[in-house]
Amino acid sequence: MVAAPAAALLAVALALAAGLLAGCLGAWCERAFTVVTDLCLSLPWLFLLLAVRALLPLNVPPAASIAVTFSLLGLLGWAGPSRILLAAVKGHLASDFALAARAAGSPPWRIALVHILPNLLPVALAQFLVTAPAFLLAEANLSLLGLGVAEPNPSWGNLLRDLEDFSRVSRQPWIAAPLVALALVVSCFHIAVAGEEEQL
Repeated sequence: MVAAPAAALLAVALALAAGLLAGCLGAWCERAFTVVTDLCLSLPWLFLLLAVRALLPLNVPPAASIAVTFSLLGLLGWAGPSRILLAAVKGHLASDFALAARAAGSPPWRIALVHILPNLLPVALAQFLVTAPAFLLAEANLSLLGLGVAEPNPSWGNLLRDLEDFSRVSRQPWIAAPLVALALVVSCFHIAVAGEEEQL
């Protein structure tokens, strides 16, 4: 519950930096950025995450497994949010306040940091609220396969392993509680996203 938002924060911070640089440095940088993000988005990143995590030894310490799992999620999950943030940067660069700042002689770095960046924060917050539940579900998948957070640390995937024998649910219905809790947490994030979109 803490590590997934931290990984989402890392991914959105990388996406914010990449989108801001690509939008403000000119057309050639934007084209290179588009090629890189298209390449990253064309890869099935969950399978890439599985492959990278499978290269690591299975007997890593529990704290290291948490750090590795969510660091990989944060480093691999930046491409989707960055395209949305790049579109927002381009929209703000064409706005009146950016044109007025450019006409007043403001350098590009000042326009990016003072005029564009504060206006990107609501979009970045919405991307964070979308990315965090995706990372929760990705960690649950990894831990369910034995490649995520190592036991004895609890995680969604470790708790959901009891559901592999589905016939136990009728005899022990409480083992479905982690599934219900995960669905509720993800739903709360989606409700927060809907509220943020209404404000935007």
